[in-house]
Amino acid sequence: LGIPAEPLFRSISSSECNVLNLEDFKINPDEDIPEPIPILHTWDERGNLLPIFTEDNISMIQGKAKSRKSTFIRAISTAVMGGKFGVLECTYRRNRMAIFDTEQGAYHCSRAVRQIKQLSGRNVDYYKLAGLPVASKKYLVETHLKQNPDCGFVILDNIVHFLLDFNSSTESSELNEWLIKLKGEYNTHICVVLHENGSDIGNGKAKGHIGTLLENTCETIIRVEKDKDDKGQSIISPKAMRGLEFNPILMQVDYQGVPYLSWYEETDKPKKMRL
Repeated sequence: LGIPAEPLFRSISSSECNVLNLEDFKINPDEDIPEPIPILHTWDERGNLLPIFTEDNISMIQGKAKSRKSTFIRAISTAVMGGKFGVLECTYRRNRMAIFDTEQGAYHCSRAVRQIKQLSGRNVDYYKLAGLPVASKKYLVETHLKQNPDCGFVILDNIVHFLLDFNSSTESSELNEWLIKLKGEYNTHICVVLHENGSDIGNGKAKGHIGTLLENTCETIIRVEKDKDDKGQSIISPKAMRGLEFNPILMQVDYQGVPYLSWYEETDKPKKMRL
């Protein structure tokens, strides 16, 4: 793979720190800095745009095992690549994206990329990284961003596989800093996927020390959970957002694995799965 011998993340030496100019990092209160450009958005009841993911930021999708996080990723990808899918819309000009899958085998990765193409009409860059060493995964992600400056959106599924020990405070901190470095250096949005601790009840806690760090770093945290009244469908809800939160979304899946998105109402009776 041509992976460099030295690690992708390292401490800055004293000599390197000596050449830093403090004023270069100071924010000018008189400078007019535009708001981050929305990549994916939805709307409120009045038709106002509600950004979900924005340029140069990090987000997280969390949920328990088999809550259909990967299905929601396909829905997001279809919206980003195709411009609109259900209640999600993308008008972002740099709407080329990449998915780095660290869990699924070749068959399920192939099904996912084919479905996104069928629904959006465009090819998504989809990489199967399962089984590779941590350093190799990081190297390939960064290589893609270097070679594709028009890639404005990246999904890392599952971020825990970019760690040797997800409870290591040092390793988790380094990974968190690596994500911050990538999104800033390549002006892209990085969406990570992470399981919740299996014993948690309610809104859940993202797994390990890395989950705690990401909860503080991310602009948007989305929770995917199976509907307690109908296990055949899932509810997509904002756990935390820097901006205004969107209303919960109902995700149904047909027998071919195609997702359908609509607004969720808690008073609704369980809806039948579409065929």
